[in-house]
Amino acid sequence: MRVFEIPMLAMSLFGLGFLSGIGAPPAHADFTFGERVNLKSVLPVIDTMSGNIECLSYDGLEVYTCVLRQSRPGEDAADWDLCVQKRVSTDAAWGPPQNLGPAVNSPKEDSAASISADGLVLYFSSNRAGGSGSFDIYMTTRASKTDPWGPPTNLGPTVNSSAADNGCRISADGLELYFASWRAGGYGDGDIYVARRATVNDPWGKPVNLGPTVNSAYGETQLFLSADRLLLFFNDNWLASPRPGGFSSTDIWMTRRASLSDPWEMPVNLGSRLNKPVWNYAPRISADGRTFYYHTALTLDPSTWDCWQVPILPIVDFNADGKVDLVDLVMLIDNWGTNKTLCDIGPMPWGDGQVDIEDLKVFMTYYEKANPPVKP
Repeated sequence: MRVFEIPMLAMSLFGLGFLSGIGAPPAHADFTFGERVNLKSVLPVIDTMSGNIECLSYDGLEVYTCVLRQSRPGEDAADWDLCVQKRVSTDAAWGPPQNLGPAVNSPKEDSAASISADGLVLYFSSNRAGGSGSFDIYMTTRASKTDPWGPPTNLGPTVNSSAADNGCRISADGLELYFASWRAGGYGDGDIYVARRATVNDPWGKPVNLGPTVNSAYGETQLFLSADRLLLFFNDNWLASPRPGGFSSTDIWMTRRASLSDPWEMPVNLGSRLNKPVWNYAPRISADGRTFYYHTALTLDPSTWDCWQVPILPIVDFNADGKVDLVDLVMLIDNWGTNKTLCDIGPMPWGDGQVDIEDLKVFMTYYEKANPPVKP
């Protein structure tokens, strides 16, 4: 298996069971991206024909999208609504799109949704009337996953500014809120900020700019935070000049940190295998951590918009010699019982913090593909 151009520290499993790893030292394998496929060819029921995948619930049973609606009576132009599609199990088919309705959506734009780990709080951005600026961050809650969402609440002037505040992502533990903001004092045309709180019952503190290592003069937006809070994906801003080192006017980038107490590192471009000579934006990860989604557009015409599905694969060629062989197996066995990051590939694709039988199962799957038995 060919190692991806940019070695990347993987995130913890983005789904059920990940909470046990919150706050623990990271010990997860590196990953690579497989070949991308157009979502409409493999999962046409997910409605991205006129919008984006905004977020996926942690139980894998809901996907929230932002859909361009037709103008309503009394409106000057079409705008964006939040919708949801549901399924009864991770093996079941997705149901049809359901608009969240007037209890959540407004006559203006409602987009960039991010759901909490328990599925009971939905954060999103809106430029509806009554906010602090052109876009504010709001939240809506529900009593249970079967209840409807309630009326949204503005997060208030501590978080929101008189400028645009958009693209929010709530952390898995609910204690960090990342978002893009065009407020004064930044480094470029839209920067990434984070607001923190001590517990989920405490108020949000004043947002902090992630600083010039992550933010640039070229604009950063459309972010996505991994479940363990160690990876942050974003795209540069298509309304500004492209960030140097990219492949188009808008590329997807990634920054990482070694632990929650370490600073974010210099962002890296995801490379030409994913970033094509179009707008590349809105990175997302599936509920089970195995699939990367992102969007492309040629123009502002929705007929040129596409959503791509890319498998996320564990790297099992531990010594990077281009072969999956007995040498790699010996490396796995030599690290048995440890939390050796390199060999912690199971459960696929992220690992669980220990090299054990789960890693051997994943390794043997790839070993048998690379070394099929000789027929007599």
